[in-house]
Amino acid sequence: MSLPFPLPAPHRPAGSLAPFVWYSPTTSLEAQDLWNLACPAGLPLGDQGRFLLRAAGQSGARGAALVGAIPFDPLEAATLRMAPQPRWGLPRPPAPLTPAPLAAVRGLTSVPSGADYEALVARAVAALQTGLLDKVVLGRVLHLDLAGPLALAPLVAQLAGQNPAGYTFALELAPDRHLLGASPELLVSKRGPTLRLRPMAGTRPRLADPDADAAQAANLQASGKDLAEHALMVDAIRATLAPLCRRLEVPAAPQVISAGTLWHLATPIVAELEDPACTVLDVVERLHPTPAVCGVPQGAAHDFIGTHEPGNRGLFAGAVGWCDAQGDGEWAVTIRCAEVTPQQVRLFAGAGVVAASDPASERAETAAKFRTMLGALGVQSGEELGAL
Repeated sequence: MSLPFPLPAPHRPAGSLAPFVWYSPTTSLEAQDLWNLACPAGLPLGDQGRFLLRAAGQSGARGAALVGAIPFDPLEAATLRMAPQPRWGLPRPPAPLTPAPLAAVRGLTSVPSGADYEALVARAVAALQTGLLDKVVLGRVLHLDLAGPLALAPLVAQLAGQNPAGYTFALELAPDRHLLGASPELLVSKRGPTLRLRPMAGTRPRLADPDADAAQAANLQASGKDLAEHALMVDAIRATLAPLCRRLEVPAAPQVISAGTLWHLATPIVAELEDPACTVLDVVERLHPTPAVCGVPQGAAHDFIGTHEPGNRGLFAGAVGWCDAQGDGEWAVTIRCAEVTPQQVRLFAGAGVVAASDPASERAETAAKFRTMLGALGVQSGEELGAL
């Protein structure tokens, strides 16, 4: 077998954003160089990881880590790169006192529009009430047209400092295109045989008044609609993990957790793998897309999204993370995120729709989720631009 050829790293100005950055509650990782290594077509995700890590080791990068992003649609190609000399254990940057600098926003457009999104939710509720689906997650995208490029490194520092319990990431997709965000949701982490997951479904916005905010959290914890939606997700994940694991610990009820500007229902899951050769990417391949970004049953929900949701999600609502040579790693769900080019920022947010969903409430949930990225960008409210 001939070894793939690593592409030379481009020159990067001092102080620019590294091609890959990762901050989680347990791990930090930065890669100043990324290799594009050729991989045979058609390999399952876990086998792609094994091939690329083996090729990097044979090229002399024995401490390399695989980093990248997986699209929402598992049939689309993943963006997987090799970090030949990853830097581990970097301190999390403090949140800047002022928002990251943002070039003037020349326009903001929602696709679909707020009204069209409510109509889409109503269409989904009608399908749900016939029994075609149990749950479907519907998303929309905000397009921010810029008058000039963003300073990306301060933006990532802002996200990392403001979201210490989350998963802040930045991945260079091309010299002038980046995927970045601060996801609150761990898809899966693996350390040896131990898996940890923290799936989320059920959301309320945080409120400034402490008493009202506490009431908002209590309302979420008691919401029959949100608890039922959450249970659908947890049951599906449990069924997926059970054949892989000798031990599986799933709490009977979810927790209410704070994630920046939002309250979420979350269930921490711990499992022990049966097969020690199973890598984190093997598990990601089995789990993704979860009911948190797709729906239940998965096939019917995926078809509904493909038929009715305008545009292609691409890397939005996918997974982003890293895997080392031992098969350990962390992957987060690619939400609270953006794709950034010099001319435009694209943001994604989605809401889980069940038979009891109210279209206006689901629209409001997506608006609340947009605020994580809008706030970091220095846009305090989208309502003033007429998009949310």
